[in-house]
Amino acid sequence: MSQTSSGSRTATLSGNDLLELLGALAEAPDFDTGSGQLLEQFAEVATSESATMFALDTACRELRELHSIGGGKPGRAGRIVVSADSQGHPLIMSALGLEIVAYAGAPPPLSEMPFERWFSVPLPQPPFRGCPAPRAPRRVFEGLYAGCEIIPRSGASSVPMGLAPFGAIVFEFTAAMGLPDRSVIEAVANAAQLAGPILSRMQSVDSLHKSSERVDDQRSLLASIVDALPDPIVITDAGNSVIVQNQRAEHLLSPQAGDSEGRRRAVEINNLLFSSFLSKSVMAGGMPQSARDLNLVDPDEGTDLLFEVLAHPIAVAEGRESSVLSVLRDVTDLKRASNELQRQFVRQRITEAESIRERDRLNMILNNVGDPILVSDSQSKLIMMNPQAERLFDLPVESPDDRQIGQRVRGNDTRFATFISDFAISPSLFRREQLALTQPASGAALPVEVLSGKIMNERGEPLAIVSVLHDLTKQVENERLLEEVKAASGELEDRVRMATAHLEAQNVKLQWQSSELEKAYRLKSEFLANMSHELRTPINALIGYTALMLDRIYGELTSKQEEGLLRVQASSHHLLALINDILDLAKIEAGRMPVHLEPTSFKATVAEVIAQIEPLVRKKSLEFKYDLASDIPTMHTDRTKLKQIVLNLLSNAVKFTHKGQVTLAASLAGEHVEIVVSDTGIGIKPEFLDVIFEEFRQVDQSRTREYGGTGLGLSITRKLVALLGGAIGAESEYGRGTTFQVTLPIQSESLTAEEHIARAAIGAARP
Repeated sequence: MSQTSSGSRTATLSGNDLLELLGALAEAPDFDTGSGQLLEQFAEVATSESATMFALDTACRELRELHSIGGGKPGRAGRIVVSADSQGHPLIMSALGLEIVAYAGAPPPLSEMPFERWFSVPLPQPPFRGCPAPRAPRRVFEGLYAGCEIIPRSGASSVPMGLAPFGAIVFEFTAAMGLPDRSVIEAVANAAQLAGPILSRMQSVDSLHKSSERVDDQRSLLASIVDALPDPIVITDAGNSVIVQNQRAEHLLSPQAGDSEGRRRAVEINNLLFSSFLSKSVMAGGMPQSARDLNLVDPDEGTDLLFEVLAHPIAVAEGRESSVLSVLRDVTDLKRASNELQRQFVRQRITEAESIRERDRLNMILNNVGDPILVSDSQSKLIMMNPQAERLFDLPVESPDDRQIGQRVRGNDTRFATFISDFAISPSLFRREQLALTQPASGAALPVEVLSGKIMNERGEPLAIVSVLHDLTKQVENERLLEEVKAASGELEDRVRMATAHLEAQNVKLQWQSSELEKAYRLKSEFLANMSHELRTPINALIGYTALMLDRIYGELTSKQEEGLLRVQASSHHLLALINDILDLAKIEAGRMPVHLEPTSFKATVAEVIAQIEPLVRKKSLEFKYDLASDIPTMHTDRTKLKQIVLNLLSNAVKFTHKGQVTLAASLAGEHVEIVVSDTGIGIKPEFLDVIFEEFRQVDQSRTREYGGTGLGLSITRKLVALLGGAIGAESEYGRGTTFQVTLPIQSESLTAEEHIARAAIGAARP
């Protein structure tokens, strides 16, 4: 600024004033503020009515207005239009050529510049990448519009090499004002030359800030949109590490502070599954072109989630590491719905198949059922019938012209239609009634029972009526036969009554005879017991006196006397044994055989029997073997009867064995003791096995039989076994030997006299 004579300062564009102006421009907060201050200063120096600043576009085909001031003529500069067809426009010339262009107004005003007077100064800028264009040489502007002048610069103010076009400033003047001096114009141009790079840089910085703000806004908007999406979105690098993810993906793949152990493990599993999915996609030859399924775990619920993953590689600049964008679409509910639809479809198909089967089965049943079945609609019109019904209500194809058959069919149809019509209008749902129909083919009467029922819809209206006709011909015949049977039954009852009375009389007689037989049996047993006792006393005396005589108590004996006494003694012992057997048998049958139950050592008892039997075995030169199990416990039984059972069996075995061996074995069988006596004797024929346990029975009943005895030994043995609660059986092979098996309980039961008799009877009944 310079000082005038009046004391006020005028604007200048040199020296310190220019430095202050450029410093203020550099310190301006933004481009608009700085350019406005600069334009005002330039207009003041140039004494211009108005000024407008323009900048070239990137294609150098248009000038766009940056700032405008002055003159009370708003928007006037906006009338300047520089288009692609205006290559010779004065402002294009000024901007691209970095020239000062002026218009003094000698010719008519230019249509492209609607000002009376004006001049333009260029705004240069340092060249940089993306700069609109380099400076154009002056020869390009040889075809300028008439009236425009290029004002040359002085040597000191020439444009330095290396600057590029940025824009231009046009100053407007009225005709009365005229253009300022060329020194002023050159000073403005020199100041614009220095301010141009600053303005260019300020505009670039403002554009960068605005672009950065737009990018930040777009990034925030994009992040908000991505986070708002319900589907997980993940960007991963080449090593499958997560670069960016939205909140839904973070919920599935990123652990949070304070997570439970279950949630932490679920997140770890999800990361492993997702990384494995990406690795498999790469191994398969790149990212999938279509969605693929991925199973993950809900970290909160622990339930399975199913996602469709669409992964795409992200294009990056050459030399930068590639990344992958993965969009996970939750299809769990969709999959469940799909599965449910599939199940419903399968169920529907199954239902359809079952319906078809049911229909076919119903048709088969209808076609094969013996009774006629008819279906009528709500108007009583027949809509379906089975073949059996067709025979009654449909004319046969083979004889449609048969008049009699037609009359019978129509008669049946009329009767049935009347019944159905009455039933259709009645409120009842079921009806049973008899109809008199006619067999169309034979003309025979056909009584039938009709059972009809209504099929109702959801509104309670009848849809159809199903009727089943049951042939009553057999029933009528059966009723007739029933009457005949009733008549015959009455006669038979009379005969049965008479026969029953006769049988009752016979039964009374048989009961009396049975009572008499039981009494005779009991008297016989008592007689045998008494007589055996009476016989035992003299025989014992005979045995005793014979023994005294053999002991020479009454003197010496000759050999013949001794031989005779020995025979008497043997016969006496044999007779005593017979009497003892008869006495025992009689006692058992009379219920007088006592059973003394006491703790009994099985081994000790059997040892006594073995000691008694061994002399007989040695006398016949037989081999005797016995095997008694060591685990047989003490028995609660009758020791004497146990001993007699074993002795009878061993004696019987020795008696019928000439050579070979006799074997005794005993073992524990649960709660019983099993005794087995075997021999290699003569054996028993199969037909005699059923009689060996009967009283007074032997296999050889001839007078010349080889073996003596009464045949009571095995019978008594069986009865003794029965008294102790056991069982006895025999197996034999004729000529090779016999085996007897006896099973006795370890704990025998105490019996009453009646139970003794019952046991004895059971023993007698067993084979």
